[in-house]
Amino acid sequence: MPGPGSSKAPSFNGETSELLEFLELFEDLATSCALSEADKCKMIVRYINRETKRFWLMLTRYKSQDYALFKASILAQYSGADKGQRYSIRDLERIIISYADNDISTETELLQYYRQFRPVAHWLVANSKISARERDSDSSEDSNHTRRTHQ
Repeated sequence: MPGPGSSKAPSFNGETSELLEFLELFEDLATSCALSEADKCKMIVRYINRETKRFWLMLTRYKSQDYALFKASILAQYSGADKGQRYSIRDLERIIISYADNDISTETELLQYYRQFRPVAHWLVANSKISARERDSDSSEDSNHTRRTHQ
């Protein structure tokens, strides 16, 4: 396993929305290193900040050395973590406004916008926060704005 802080090491900053990704990265790494369930319990706390480590070590399932039980115990402490990254309509609006204020003039800038817009818009549609029609009208209005600006 890579040392904590290494560029190849997973890390968790305590943000609920980042927990699932952290666990997935840790588990992939632990599997590639053939860690036992007990070793997974010992190692995972090396990749989190001090405050979170103190909290996780107090969870009763940590002492069980059963990683699946410990993981379930961790997830139970973070409301909504099982849903992974969450977005709001306001997040999407910020992206749209940010790029509306700064004209997109190159393909690179357009792709950068798309990489920010698409995951948020997709999550909002998948979680019934907006309709696909609303998503498509927002992005098409943006591309119309971009085309008008650069004609």
